[in-house]
Amino acid sequence: MTTATTTSPDRSPRELEAVLVDVYRRRLSARADTARPKRDAEEVARAILDGVRAHRRHGDGAADASCLALTLVGRTVAAATAGTPRDARFRRDVLEALLRDSDVVSRMVAEFGCEHQVLRHLAAKSASACVLYQLQVSGAVNPAWRGTCERALLSLPAGPELDSCLWSLTFVLRKLLRDRRQELVGTLVTIFHASVGAAARRFLSADRSARDAGAVADTFCLLLDLLEILAASGTGTDLTHVHAAALLAAVNRAPRYFVGKRLALLLKRAALRKAGEDWLDAAPESGADVGVLAAAVWDAVAADWLPSVRVESPAFFGGTSRAKGGGEDGRCDAVMLRAVGLLVIKSVQHHAAATPSGAREHLAGLWRFLRDKGVRPTDAAHDCAVLPLLFGEQDDDLMEAAQASLLIFLRLRDGSAPPDDPCAAGCNPHCHFLLLLRAVRWDHRILLDFLMSAETRFLEYLLRYLRYLSTDRRGFAASCRRLDAEAPRGRDGREGRRTGEDASGRAARDCLLRLRLLLARLHGKKLFPYKADALLRLLARAAPPLGPD
Repeated sequence: MTTATTTSPDRSPRELEAVLVDVYRRRLSARADTARPKRDAEEVARAILDGVRAHRRHGDGAADASCLALTLVGRTVAAATAGTPRDARFRRDVLEALLRDSDVVSRMVAEFGCEHQVLRHLAAKSASACVLYQLQVSGAVNPAWRGTCERALLSLPAGPELDSCLWSLTFVLRKLLRDRRQELVGTLVTIFHASVGAAARRFLSADRSARDAGAVADTFCLLLDLLEILAASGTGTDLTHVHAAALLAAVNRAPRYFVGKRLALLLKRAALRKAGEDWLDAAPESGADVGVLAAAVWDAVAADWLPSVRVESPAFFGGTSRAKGGGEDGRCDAVMLRAVGLLVIKSVQHHAAATPSGAREHLAGLWRFLRDKGVRPTDAAHDCAVLPLLFGEQDDDLMEAAQASLLIFLRLRDGSAPPDDPCAAGCNPHCHFLLLLRAVRWDHRILLDFLMSAETRFLEYLLRYLRYLSTDRRGFAASCRRLDAEAPRGRDGREGRRTGEDASGRAARDCLLRLRLLLARLHGKKLFPYKADALLRLLARAAPPLGPD
């Protein structure tokens, strides 16, 4: 080693910074890829460790040196695992020296509670990288990291150290899930199950004063991130369902509105078995039993939970924005409303067959709640128009809601005598399908895009609806007449003028006929991504008879 890179604990922070810069330029940069003796690796490791310790020894005046050293730790881990064997050998020697002789992870986790935000974040990020490396190489969980995280989760109040531990544990689990290291995920979940559960109970049961709400809000969000990644882990340890009732209650008394919104979105993804979809390239469908969550939502709605749900104006860069059919003065947070709406609809789907009268009451309460919050259709008076209006700008949620409402309708019809008005529960599938076609302006090409998209369940929904349509053509005609009668005077769904005929029925027939012809042509040329014989047969049966009854 040159004298410039030899370190001593007595060096000043400025001298230490110069040494670390020299370490990077001469030893760890992409250009420094030649093989070097192990004694050089050990000297570099000592220099980095001195930098990590600098903040503890010299205070905030050495924060820059410690940040630089922590960055070097992270770069060393990345280079040791990503390069070719020849390029990575020296960096791997440095990393092994840090982990074996220098106990660098214990030094980094000691900074989890420091007040310097950048230093704290870099310590959590670099410590997590080292923990991942050790897990993937030896399967061992670093004891210093494990002990600090367990202690923070079990005993400490909200604060910097708990925030760092929550972030670090979520980061490690997410990376292991992305790499499909399921056995290591299971190891960590087993270790931290009790401590994470204790932290969740503590946060969900505590009443927060306005004074400490801001400090708790960030910690709350970090805990929700961890709960979601646990739900996505596929290990059967889904604390979101275990604490479903407490999470629902916390939606209304969260320390900040955005925390309540995060809670509602987490519960929605859990109900749809899509936890982790925003973080993982291909989120595994959770195997958790949604019955516990559905029961918690059912009981909450029965206990008058919906009127107490806070819904504020949507926030954008530059302020709030007016949204069609929303809130006071035309404003509402549609994301929050969609999350609450899907939660209730999925819960009703789960209970409709066993409790049909309760299902109708819960749905009526949901439609009242949505109308009170500003989701008021202008071109259809009955409740069937509320759902398409709410979900019209979010295709995946729209398909989930449409499919669930179709299943609810069928279970209510089979479980009791059908009501005189099939729209009484706001779940008439004919109305929903016609309103969907009207929303896409009867364009069969948009339906084809839905069929080819992997982001929605439109194929499943369309197959189920077309099978039902073949058994209830009179109901379809009645929905067409009702929607045409409720359309604004001087307009119909397709041409913008009133014809006195079954305008919606003719437009739907034309749309499905065009879809079938285009789909058959693509399928015949093997340009469609999957086999569509069953869909083509159902379209052939559905399209011709959909004219005026």
